[in-house]
Amino acid sequence: MKNLEYLWKDIEGTEKENEYLEKRFAEMSVKEKYILQGAVQIVEVKNASDLINLTEQLSNFDFHYKATDNESLGEYIARHKECASDDILPFIKTKQLGSEYHEDFNGIFTDKGYVYQRNSLKQIYDGTNLDEMTGDDWTVKIKVGSKDYPEGVWINLPDYEFYGLEPDEMAIALDALGTNKWSRCALLDAKCVFPNVKELAEQYDSIEELISDGNNFGYVCDEQGQGRAFFTEHLESAIELEGCTRLDFALDISQNLNCYDFAPKEDKLESYGRSLARKNGIVEPDTILGDNFDYTLYAKTDIDNKGLAPCKNGFIKSNGEQFHYEFSKKLDSMGISME
Repeated sequence: MKNLEYLWKDIEGTEKENEYLEKRFAEMSVKEKYILQGAVQIVEVKNASDLINLTEQLSNFDFHYKATDNESLGEYIARHKECASDDILPFIKTKQLGSEYHEDFNGIFTDKGYVYQRNSLKQIYDGTNLDEMTGDDWTVKIKVGSKDYPEGVWINLPDYEFYGLEPDEMAIALDALGTNKWSRCALLDAKCVFPNVKELAEQYDSIEELISDGNNFGYVCDEQGQGRAFFTEHLESAIELEGCTRLDFALDISQNLNCYDFAPKEDKLESYGRSLARKNGIVEPDTILGDNFDYTLYAKTDIDNKGLAPCKNGFIKSNGEQFHYEFSKKLDSMGISME
């Protein structure tokens, strides 16, 4: 796998920025590294700040695995985007198709595939908010090694190959590991974006089971509870309230957020109060009363009336509604061997 350390070791940056980048690169997934090889040829990187901002937004780039020239790009588009069958594929002018696609999207060919920028980048990192960086788009990440690659590679979950029908994190990582079966791999590390959920290897009998729950939890987090307001803060607060350290229990909590009354922190109470007042039919937006309503005070009154307790992300309390268990398991005799 191509060494990308030159990207941050040879550019100007503060000590803290370099420390951040060292850790970010050490935990970068195989797919992310392949994307970055092309992304740095699309976006100008002059210093550590630029690189941090770029690595925080790699999900704004699309990657077509093994599409290394116009012909293989055309085959990729025909097979994965247009669902061309093996019977039809020989009749497709793949080189012409790839050339037209490349002309439209103006991407970059690398030795691992085709990279193009799907969305414009924002200035997320401003030089002062390093502690707010998330390492881009993941909910669970695992490090897996194999006989051919004992040092292991990182894999970000959720993986979307099942839905998008294109090679994603898992297929790309298995190729890098030189195998096609998780049973031939060893789990080296695992972590969840919610810090309370830890020691994941002890909770599962196999890598496949860990991946299954990691994917499902990731899908829920990506969907933001199907548009629920303040979903991430609500979920993390419920996990904190329950003292949850298990991924399967966190997944169950994500399906039962109606069991927890929640309000966000002070700086978001005005927005929360607006949503609450609209939901309760108190005032209508864009009316005289609505324009002169104290939404923050209304939110604080609701918090007091419900007896919500302060937490890191706001205020929360279990409301006694029935909690439905679907994913949680007992941990007796469980655990993946960490080799």
